[in-house]
Amino acid sequence: MNKHVSLITATLLLSASLLSACGSAPAPSAQATNGQASPAPSKTENKAVSDAAIKEGTAKLLKTAKQLRKAVTAGDEAKVKELGPKLEDAWGSFEDGVKPKYPDLYEQIEKNLDPTIAATKASPLNKDVLSKANDQLLQTLYDLSQKLIPADQIKAGATQMLGIAGDLKKEIEAGNEAKVKELGPTLEDVWSTFEDGVRPRSAELYEKLEKSLNPEVAGSQKSPLDKQALSQLNDGLTQALNEMLQTIK
Repeated sequence: MNKHVSLITATLLLSASLLSACGSAPAPSAQATNGQASPAPSKTENKAVSDAAIKEGTAKLLKTAKQLRKAVTAGDEAKVKELGPKLEDAWGSFEDGVKPKYPDLYEQIEKNLDPTIAATKASPLNKDVLSKANDQLLQTLYDLSQKLIPADQIKAGATQMLGIAGDLKKEIEAGNEAKVKELGPTLEDVWSTFEDGVRPRSAELYEKLEKSLNPEVAGSQKSPLDKQALSQLNDGLTQALNEMLQTIK
């Protein structure tokens, strides 16, 4: 009889423990306790990209595409293969800022960038294919630059360059070599802040300014100074800048 009672008691205890285990639930999270559902794992979101970063990234990508054009023209396969990945890296740094603001241009850049990068990997190079793809990429990037660099910024930059050119002319005439060497590169520094906004508006004016600017900056670093040549180049630059102020809208 005692054995029978003990067996029944043991059976009841075992059943109770099993029921307790099955009925237990994990402790609710703090959010669940507050009536909030636990968040689902977050997906990767587009990172925020400032307007300044978009402008800087576009300028960097344009510069790389220009370098690629020179390398293709020269048939420098090693340089071409070096520049291909740089195009992708530059675009990756700011593309998330372009997509929501300029969706059409975003699609065009993607459309032209991918075949350009692919063509840089080909060996031997197909210069015609690569040049065509890269030229289309450049045009799209210039279209983006035109939106990023307003006419007011171009005019402000041109006015600043005119001031530097005026100071430079005085120093050239005075034969002040040290000051000429100092002022020459500042022209290029200012130009670089808005030049990509000029090219899509007037390719002719862009080329005209570059024709005077580049040799003047180079000549400003020579010793002794060629005062006559520098003065002529400076006059040509001043004329192009004044024309820019009158025509850019």
